[in-house]
Amino acid sequence: MSVSLRKQPVSTSNGVRDRVIQASRPVGSLASKTVPLAQQAMPMARSAGTTVRQGAGTAIAKATPAVDAARSWAAPQLEQSAHAITDTIAPMISDALISAAHKIDVPKPKRRRRGGLVAGAVALTAAAGAATFAAIRLLRQGNGLDGGMDATTTAADAEAVSRDEPEPGPEADGRIV
Repeated sequence: MSVSLRKQPVSTSNGVRDRVIQASRPVGSLASKTVPLAQQAMPMARSAGTTVRQGAGTAIAKATPAVDAARSWAAPQLEQSAHAITDTIAPMISDALISAAHKIDVPKPKRRRRGGLVAGAVALTAAAGAATFAAIRLLRQGNGLDGGMDATTTAADAEAVSRDEPEPGPEADGRIV
């Protein structure tokens, strides 16, 4: 096995050229025969185009009534199906979507009820007022400021004492002297 790496002599490359020329001669004669055939095929292609166009027009004319009939049948069927879906399936889908939304929603912080706070403040204020009133009453009883009334004095006795006192005159002007 020998591998020839040498450049081929010029005479060998001329031999390849001769073979290419010999092979192209039949192709040239065939090409000269196809030109007249192509010229004859052009009028036939034009008439075929016209025939196809006419056939398409006929197919459209015959298919149009059938397509229109199918469309007029399908339209009410689709509308009836749409109403059936709206009345039956759509509410179920809607409910499922709403419940899913509620499940994945972030819980909102609960509002603090201030009713208990307000009631506690009112009770505390009332207790403070009662305690203040009791303390003032005890102070008055201890200092003798209650007008001689003690724990055994009744309301009738207090009324009799108040009748004995003279009413203030106009010069007092609502002030205690």
